[in-house]
Amino acid sequence: MKKIYTSIDIGSYSIKIIVGEYFENKLNLLASACVSSKGIKKGLIVDPDLVINSIHEGINEVNEKLGINIKKVIVNVPDYNAKFKQVSGCVDVRNENNIITSDDVGRVIKDSVYNKLESGYELVTVVPTNYIIDDNIETSKPVGKNGQKLEIKGIMITTPKKNIYSVLSIIEAAGLEVSDITISGLSDYYEVRIDKLDSKTGALINLGHETTTITIFESGNIIDNETLQIGGINIEKDISYVFGVDREDGRTLKEKFASCHKRFCQLNEIYEVKNTIGELVKLNQLEVSEVVMSRMLEIMNLAKKQIRNLTDKEIEYIVLAGGLTEIKSFKNLAYDVFGKDVIIYNVTQMGARDNKYTTALGMIKYFVYKMESRGREYSMFSIEDEISLITPDKKAKKENMVNKIFGSFVAGKEDK
Repeated sequence: MKKIYTSIDIGSYSIKIIVGEYFENKLNLLASACVSSKGIKKGLIVDPDLVINSIHEGINEVNEKLGINIKKVIVNVPDYNAKFKQVSGCVDVRNENNIITSDDVGRVIKDSVYNKLESGYELVTVVPTNYIIDDNIETSKPVGKNGQKLEIKGIMITTPKKNIYSVLSIIEAAGLEVSDITISGLSDYYEVRIDKLDSKTGALINLGHETTTITIFESGNIIDNETLQIGGINIEKDISYVFGVDREDGRTLKEKFASCHKRFCQLNEIYEVKNTIGELVKLNQLEVSEVVMSRMLEIMNLAKKQIRNLTDKEIEYIVLAGGLTEIKSFKNLAYDVFGKDVIIYNVTQMGARDNKYTTALGMIKYFVYKMESRGREYSMFSIEDEISLITPDKKAKKENMVNKIFGSFVAGKEDK
């Protein structure tokens, strides 16, 4: 069975969908889509019907690209008021040969959270710190190893029930089955992670459209997070107010014209736009960039302050991710605020080379890690769907590009 997964990142500005196959420790993109999200405010669902319509739009786009219908997905839930708690559990191995199975792993995870959920909260996931076999053997992948007793030490992540059930209800109403849930901060880490970060304490900052999320990690384990109610939309509002243009033009000026740092502006760069009373105005890059830079400095400094509020441990790295990192000269301003050791993450995944896909890609990578650590084989596509993917439709006037690539790949394997 091929390992094919679909993730849906529900954001305030857009909904991102990724479909990819995990093969030989690499995620190969099969399809992606990004559609405007409606009915979401600051990461929370305020109009379920509008959100469902947006999800339908994105899923239909992906279905058309693949030539099959997506049925199962991983989805992120709002991490407002999320709680992180160290937990442990212990079970006896249940078979005559004392070989640990995925069922044993499932039981020990359940034991670790038993009677530990707070009222009004629901479990998102348990991230293992390590597994211990017979009191002395530590491992990250216990399945298949011998032992009489299996223990787990990990981080239990919970969020208010309303955060989870509001998302589950719209996904199900959209005709999809939820295979797993996660939170954005955890997913982001599994996209940006490199080996040297797993032994250090650091912060990951995702600069989004309406919010900025700060997540703290120690030795690769999520410890705490906080979401600030400020993001790219505040920059658009500033531009709209200062220059008297509508919000859409403010967004265009932010994304296509402005610089994050006024030092790197071109004084002779001019953008013509009509203001809200119909007058044509000429804006130079410096004056627009000064507005952008002022708000970006506020966002970055607030995030920097929040890191200190979340942990008193020495921060050994800071990673910046998210859509706002795409603004021109972002790195120059980031260096001024955080120093030149700051890591500015850029998505390099073929087919999704835009930082807005950071969370959606990380959701799949975390899910793969989760399945591997629990010794489970899982795909969100049925055998029939896989056959449809690799079998071109002879009646089609134009063969789907995914079929071409995927079909050639499989044929190449069979020829060997």
